[in-house]
Amino acid sequence: MLGQDTIERVRRQTSLVAVVQQVVRLQRRGRSFVGLCPFHKEKTPSFHVNDERGFYHCFGCKASGDAIRFVQEMQGLTFADAIRELADRAGIEVVEEHAAEDSRVRAESRRRTVELYEVGNAAAAFFEKALREHPLRNVAMAELSRRGLVANSPTDTIADALQSFRVGYAPYGWDELLLHLRTLGFSMQAAENVGLIVPRKSSSGHYDRFRHRLMFTVMDLQGRVVAFSGRTLPEPEPDELKKLGLTGPTESDSASAKAKYVNSPESSIYKKRETLFGLYQARQSLRELGKAILVEGNFDVVSLHARGLRNVIAPLGTAFTSEQAKLLRRLAPEVTLMFDGDSAGRRAVLAAREAVRSAGLNCRVASLPDGIDPDELIRKAVPDGIRHAIDSSPEILRYLIDTCLDSGFSKDDPLTRAAKIKEVAELIASETSPESRALAENYADTVAARLNISDAPTFQVLQRRIRQAVSLPAAAPRPVGSSGQQARSPNRGDAVALDMLGCILDWPELLHDAEVEVALSLTEGDIALTIALARRTFLGQKAESVEEFLAKIPGSIHAFAASRLAAPRHNRLEDARTVLLKNVSKLRRLEQHRRRPEDIEALQRAAASGDIEEENALLRKHAELARERRHGVGER
Repeated sequence: MLGQDTIERVRRQTSLVAVVQQVVRLQRRGRSFVGLCPFHKEKTPSFHVNDERGFYHCFGCKASGDAIRFVQEMQGLTFADAIRELADRAGIEVVEEHAAEDSRVRAESRRRTVELYEVGNAAAAFFEKALREHPLRNVAMAELSRRGLVANSPTDTIADALQSFRVGYAPYGWDELLLHLRTLGFSMQAAENVGLIVPRKSSSGHYDRFRHRLMFTVMDLQGRVVAFSGRTLPEPEPDELKKLGLTGPTESDSASAKAKYVNSPESSIYKKRETLFGLYQARQSLRELGKAILVEGNFDVVSLHARGLRNVIAPLGTAFTSEQAKLLRRLAPEVTLMFDGDSAGRRAVLAAREAVRSAGLNCRVASLPDGIDPDELIRKAVPDGIRHAIDSSPEILRYLIDTCLDSGFSKDDPLTRAAKIKEVAELIASETSPESRALAENYADTVAARLNISDAPTFQVLQRRIRQAVSLPAAAPRPVGSSGQQARSPNRGDAVALDMLGCILDWPELLHDAEVEVALSLTEGDIALTIALARRTFLGQKAESVEEFLAKIPGSIHAFAASRLAAPRHNRLEDARTVLLKNVSKLRRLEQHRRRPEDIEALQRAAASGDIEEENALLRKHAELARERRHGVGER
């Protein structure tokens, strides 16, 4: 566990503005800074950052939090990893609360983990240099040229993509990387642990896993190298090999030599079910657009990225998994599947359906021509055509229904038509998204046309089956917010009291003011509770974060409080005090007005019962209140 002192030091010593400014252009506005929200696409700035409170809030998408939350959301990190990231920036030593023996073990484990990242980074640099300088680089460059990925200048989008994905070349020899890593002082155990070298079977020692391959570097969300994927290349000319003193693969190695791709094995820093190729490079675009494009291959990702589509990612040698979908969901709520236009691609869509549903992703499918992958398509068509295909893609249920109706069957055979109606109904019934089910209710006409259904009885059967599949048990609507209390209409008194709370959130120092304290005694309910929590949070001896404060206050006030903490309305304490005390007189008048019917009823009851003393007391009270209203008692 991270020590609480470390967490508090990170919170105190981190400038939220400095962290946010790395990805958002901010301008000062009053006591806050404002810019375009990095969590959703917008043209008018609604993202406020308050460095005093270390808190941000977007008035558009309602995203809010502190520096730790910002780094978590932007980089997809856990709380602990975000603390470590910020601590590293601030030069703070991370202290973990463990026994001394346990701490030593953990420190050694962290040292070994750091070495794994470092050896991966060194290998990536080695492959990049080989692509620039190795005598056989021309074979790798020829493959890139065939894909249209040769840069015309060091600054064009293709050069940017190759550099961003750290594309390189693994040399033909058996141990060039091994010798390089040894020269740099890395242990062979670390290189073996991340799969860069493989133990020899026939003798002692190791050899390079990746040889004569075009290399793609796999990074985690923090940009650390965790694995590699190497694509096979054509064999060099024998004379060229002879000149360089190199030999071809041995018979025992021939199987891996023929594999189109060789990928790093899993390790303590790499789990392929939990990693997406290109996620680090796409992270900012995913945040801005809220949409991802999922393709199948490494070349697809790099090729689309090089041509301006920066929100593209791919699985790594597996079907799209629920772990990958949940990781993606933290950055973008919608994904478009753009798989190869063949039967395998269609099966991949079906396999991905469960993963996107488990993560709560909205999913669409962009259909490609048979036998064409995204890399080929974008080389044959302009990028705008690809974007149009993505923008016009149907949601996944509609795609699966269309695919079902595309498969061969006789439109004139009642039995096969009945089977198709059943299959479509089962697809709809298996859909968990209420939005997709609602859309499916309109599919009857489309399905009827595709199945050549023209007679009314059959169409009615189709319509009934679809409606049955669409129907869901009605969920009881919650009349209230998160607090679960009975919803009620806001009144003027609530608005006035809320404005008083806003003054306190702008300047908690007002809680030291005796006259303000008396005024705040007029508040009640959720607002009074929130003021009490503000006193403990902002003036108490034990420091609490803004996030902790927001987690405790009633849900009905949460959005208001978050907005005022990020973007205070009053720049001067004196202004906030004046507005708060003016609101006191408003609240008193409203309270008097609200109680007037109750006083009249009490007078009527006293007169009816003959209680003259009670009746006179009520009349005196009524006259005193009227006099206060005339003279504006409490006005300032």
